[in-house]
Amino acid sequence: MKKRVLVVDHEPKLCSILTRVLSEQGYDVQVADNGRRALEVIPQFNPHLVIADVALPQMDGFELCQRIRSDARFKAIRFIFLTAKDAREDEIEGLSVGADDYITKPLDVDKLLARLDARLRWLDKVEESSASNGIISGSLAGRNLIDVLQILELGQKKGELRITQDDKNVRILIFEGEIVFAEYGTKKGKLAVYTALTWQEGRFCFTPLEKVEGKEHLEITPLLLEWAQVSDEIARRKPASSENILDEFLRYVKERENM
Repeated sequence: MKKRVLVVDHEPKLCSILTRVLSEQGYDVQVADNGRRALEVIPQFNPHLVIADVALPQMDGFELCQRIRSDARFKAIRFIFLTAKDAREDEIEGLSVGADDYITKPLDVDKLLARLDARLRWLDKVEESSASNGIISGSLAGRNLIDVLQILELGQKKGELRITQDDKNVRILIFEGEIVFAEYGTKKGKLAVYTALTWQEGRFCFTPLEKVEGKEHLEITPLLLEWAQVSDEIARRKPASSENILDEFLRYVKERENM
């Protein structure tokens, strides 16, 4: 079955290019020239993924993404922002309203196709998990752990997520899309989650459970938003290895909590 992609942009030339390129790659493509029109198209077209400009007429991309995410019918739709802006603040805002990725203009078509393919492969994993007792597993690469956490949140999942790297192991319990327990050695709660977010290699496995117990109440999107904001602040100070980033991150978070 062809994957369906909705392109939302007010530039006819860009829409034409994306329609041609995506159609050649085997996608079923429709176009909307503003956010309100996109909301009218989505129930009928039922896209697997939306590619939308941030600066849309009538309704900007952030509001469009927020509207999609607030509708339970469309919780599985993947969302990629396109924008001429190259500001970290816009990426953070995009994450806060539920976007999966963010690509700046001028558009690199190869990069877009790679990101689109990656997001839709995640959708395939979620669909396939229904046939494997809901288990979702794979290897860590880039920001894949962020994707996993977002999928568990959007799907209101309940179970155990384990992230491993060599002999290191992070254990996270999820209840209805919220983190209720996280542990890595002596680190608990969000500090354990942040540890796993620094790992560029390793594996993850989510196993559904009937009963989940934990005293934490960590919403995933705000947690990832804090991760993005603090990581950006650390990156501005100096480049660092993943281990140094973790040390700096934990120090920075503790400083903020003691203010």
